[in-house]
Amino acid sequence: MERQRSTVLAWGMWLATFGLLAAGLVVAVAVVRPLTLRVLAAGAVDAVTFSLTFSTVGLVLGLKRPANPIGWLYAAAGLASSVTTPMAPWVDQLVAEHRPLPLAAQLNAVIGDFNWVTPIALGITLPALLLPDGHLRSRRWRPVAAASVTGIILILAGGMVAPGRLQSVPVDNPFGLHGVAGGVAWGIAYTGVALHWASLVAALVCVVLRFRASTGTERQQMRWVGAGAAAAVVGLLLSLPGVFGLLPNATSYVLFVGLWCPPAGVAVAVLRYRLWDLDRLVSRTFTYATVTALLVIPYLLILPAATRLAQGSGSLAVAAATLAAVALFQPLRRRIQLVVDRRFNRRRYDAARTVQQFAARLRDQVDLDALGADLLAVVDQTMQPTQGWLWLRPPAVPRPR
Repeated sequence: MERQRSTVLAWGMWLATFGLLAAGLVVAVAVVRPLTLRVLAAGAVDAVTFSLTFSTVGLVLGLKRPANPIGWLYAAAGLASSVTTPMAPWVDQLVAEHRPLPLAAQLNAVIGDFNWVTPIALGITLPALLLPDGHLRSRRWRPVAAASVTGIILILAGGMVAPGRLQSVPVDNPFGLHGVAGGVAWGIAYTGVALHWASLVAALVCVVLRFRASTGTERQQMRWVGAGAAAAVVGLLLSLPGVFGLLPNATSYVLFVGLWCPPAGVAVAVLRYRLWDLDRLVSRTFTYATVTALLVIPYLLILPAATRLAQGSGSLAVAAATLAAVALFQPLRRRIQLVVDRRFNRRRYDAARTVQQFAARLRDQVDLDALGADLLAVVDQTMQPTQGWLWLRPPAVPRPR
């Protein structure tokens, strides 16, 4: 019965999130004018980036690991971030047409302006405190979790009645109080903001401390979490044209893809699915990124010169440059793979060297006992089994004629 309830709850939260996002799409199609493909694509990307991604990861974790609260926090974060989605297109259209906002539109605008804290606390702060087994590192971290929850309550309670102009919708807060009551409301809201950011920083410190103290499987789990966070940081940097400016036409999409990585890393860590493939993934990523850069840059430099020398035989020059790049790819890839493995995948590199050394000794070994001991030692170093046996076929006894 407990398993059935958790399954129903997980699917119910995911369907509620999906239903809110679908309702937002329907409302956008019905009321937004002019309705362009760019507007629909932007709304879909915003929905998938956080709400649907976190809700889907929460669904998977809730079905596979119902005892771990991280999955339920992710599902709640996705649901909280989509609460105002159905009415947001309607409110934006009313503001664009300079029409008065009804009470429902005012309430949706105010909630949307201060509800940013809930997804961050439920999707980042609290899961960071509970990684990877769903338990706090110690009782001393309970005040941090309490501060995060308190920050949500204070920001929503104070912000709802704080006077001033809203950020998400350019209108004054219709529920704002004036005078001393308004100052008290802002004080409550700012206290909640301070608690929220302080707990978020403390949660990130907790992740670092847990990683430094972890060993074995738990350390590999924390490495996946760190890899997801690193990918998100890379996506953030690539999305800033002022920093790199590599993809000016797709900066937001690079950021959106990067934001998918932390929940994916957490899901792998909690489910313990293919934990030990991280080294291979990192080494392959570095290898192919480096090889691509080393091949593309010379190709782009040589191609204009080859085209000019060809005097109109542009297609021939392009084909020659392409064949040269293909011919250089495999030797260059193997060489760079060796260097990357030596730096990022040391276990695989040491295992490969051990097997090569054993193969070299095997040609000169004639003592069967020494060969068996050497073989077991190589297997222990490269595969690290818990037990090992070596079975040798007995020599055939010659039959008398």
